[in-house]
Amino acid sequence: MKKTPSMWRERVSEIDQAEPTESSRERRRKRSSRQHGPLTVNLAPMIDMTFLLLIFFLVTTTFERAEGILASKVPSDGQASSVALPLSPILVRLSQTGPSHDDFFIHVEGIDESPASFEELSKVLKGLQSQPGFDHTTPVVILAGPDVLWDHIVGCWNAAVGAGCTKVAFGEK
Repeated sequence: MKKTPSMWRERVSEIDQAEPTESSRERRRKRSSRQHGPLTVNLAPMIDMTFLLLIFFLVTTTFERAEGILASKVPSDGQASSVALPLSPILVRLSQTGPSHDDFFIHVEGIDESPASFEELSKVLKGLQSQPGFDHTTPVVILAGPDVLWDHIVGCWNAAVGAGCTKVAFGEK
């Protein structure tokens, strides 16, 4: 039987409709790779996982100080002496009691007796420094009323400095 061109066409259409052979699969794969470009690996999920792991390890890691770095001072005799530190500074109040230059009043809070002069104020402040919890670094605040003469404020300052106080400040009454 002689094969005509129409028979060849029929045979080719039968082959196309039948299951593809290995060679036609390879041709299709080559054709599709040319159309879509080369195959690549998507790195975004891998980078996301890397950063998630990095954050996890940073959060869960604990850093401890090495022993012996922090110095501590423990009493050597076994008895710890505790001295109550003053919670507030020493307050010295100055008030003008009359129009005269000598009409003023000095009062140190926490002391029953009020000093009559600046020399007595200096002695009172020195006496306070010898008490437990007070020393020369305890702040002294001078509270003067608006009508107090400047000379009295300076006299109070000089008495505090003369007593050895290193932290003297002014406040408002």
